[in-house]
Amino acid sequence: MNAEKELSLNIDHVSKRFLIDGRELNILDDINLEIRQGEFISIVGASGCGKSTLLKMIIGLENVTDGRIVIDGGEVTSSEEVKIGMAFQEARLYPWLTVAENIEFGIPDHVAVADRKALIKKQIGLVGLKGFEKAYPNQLSGGMQQRVSIARALVSDPDILLLDEPFGALDALTRINMQNEILDIWKKAKKTMLLVTHDIDEAIFLSDRIVVFSGRPGQIRQIIPVDSSRPRDRSSAEFVRIRKNIFKEFFAETDLDPEYYI
Repeated sequence: MNAEKELSLNIDHVSKRFLIDGRELNILDDINLEIRQGEFISIVGASGCGKSTLLKMIIGLENVTDGRIVIDGGEVTSSEEVKIGMAFQEARLYPWLTVAENIEFGIPDHVAVADRKALIKKQIGLVGLKGFEKAYPNQLSGGMQQRVSIARALVSDPDILLLDEPFGALDALTRINMQNEILDIWKKAKKTMLLVTHDIDEAIFLSDRIVVFSGRPGQIRQIIPVDSSRPRDRSSAEFVRIRKNIFKEFFAETDLDPEYYI
């Protein structure tokens, strides 16, 4: 799948350990994952299995203990060396800045004023917020705030967009709407996207492949391709089959019978 596309991100035998109160805690163990340019990849797994830590290592906010992370042929050793955008569960907007000003905050300082305005206008159109340029965060819904956050992450034209539970704080209907929004943005922006989520249906709806993590220390239990065409029917036989497959991977680490819960 996507074999004709260039390799965008290579996670090569990556492990992560933290030293906590004099004791070494193993968070991630021997993660190997190749992501092609333009792929949409989701990572699912239990809380504490290292999903968000992996994103922080990809963007250079955390150091790798073992192994290496390579982006476009270069090894990541700090956040200054990678061209990556990141959106978090909370929108993290500056309340005293307007929508346009919050988006502008993501533009590198060397970009000229005229170019900055063009970039802001492009991103506002991309995330569907035309007419809200001068609005403040407290005048926006949760979903609209997240769109601003995503626009700010994209405005520097990153090669890769990391999404760390970006819809986790939204209500169910807004979350479904935002899933459609991010899929539309992905199609238009043609960026490589890596999503961390606890929502299995969300992962199936959005992804080319789903990476299933084990409990801590996080290891890759399975990588599941999702080959059905978009937009995807959440009630289709294929969708349900993939959901059952992922649940069985989760329940494999417990004494519970997955058939009872699926």
